[in-house]
Amino acid sequence: MQVIQNHENIDSNIKRGIALGNFDGVHIGHQKLINSLLNACKSNNLQSCVYTFINHTMPIISNTNQLQYITNIGIKKRIFQDCGIDILVLDEFNQKLMALSPEKFVKDILVKILNCKIAIVGFDYRFGYKGRGDTILLKELGKKYGFEVIIIDAVMMNEKKVSSSHIRGYLKDGNIKSANEFLGRYFSLCSKVIHGDARGGSLLGFPTANIEVDPLQIIPKPGVYATLVKVNNEIYMGATSVGTKPTFKGTKQSVETFIIDYSGDLYNEYIEVSFVKMLRGEFKYESPQILIEQINKDIQNVKICLQNNCNVLK
Repeated sequence: MQVIQNHENIDSNIKRGIALGNFDGVHIGHQKLINSLLNACKSNNLQSCVYTFINHTMPIISNTNQLQYITNIGIKKRIFQDCGIDILVLDEFNQKLMALSPEKFVKDILVKILNCKIAIVGFDYRFGYKGRGDTILLKELGKKYGFEVIIIDAVMMNEKKVSSSHIRGYLKDGNIKSANEFLGRYFSLCSKVIHGDARGGSLLGFPTANIEVDPLQIIPKPGVYATLVKVNNEIYMGATSVGTKPTFKGTKQSVETFIIDYSGDLYNEYIEVSFVKMLRGEFKYESPQILIEQINKDIQNVKICLQNNCNVLK
């Protein structure tokens, strides 16, 4: 898969089918859209293209940093590549791009530069200045500028529409099972291992890998989770703690993982932590010794959980 930052760097001579959207989470609804794109491109001999943004649109549109994303750009790239997309175009969503009228976006970017012959969007797709463009307008512009528009209906699961907002809600509630069902895979965090307070190894006897977390990255509800940890293309079981470490009067939110059956220095290395199940909430324990006893129970529960759910027990 070719990745292009800035649409102006693309070869305008190649005819393309293009999927448009934010694709936050690349959940099963997005995956349905991508599959439709691939099928349409194969039938019409077009290059398959995803056009999206390297940053989320909502903080620019609403001038706030409150919205947290589900999937960072690195994981998005990998998912699109695994799907079989030919080219991924990542534009920066900024004030200039936001100011384009719906028709100018279609005419100057979608048609003139991206050479769109088929556009595929979700039922709630909005585009152009103040989101004034919708699927009805996109179809009208498609007829005017000579491209087909395919609209993908909502995907329903458990009597709910699969959406990024529902997934965020599930993660905030610690409902990893539902979040993973909507995502069609495990929710994961991929980031660099950083130095923590070193208390896990020196005081508790359970050295942990603390990962750097972007403030705009959503993380699950504080608690302890059974996780799968990818280290140098090897998968290990993990007990991951999300929270502020109230036993030690912590205040800063962190994500740290005790990687079962792993030994080695991971500082500045990138690992991926995939969340399988929430085991318990975050509690303040009366002493480090009581916490140690609980951690031992957590590790046993992780092994039981992952044996039952993933068949990875070592």
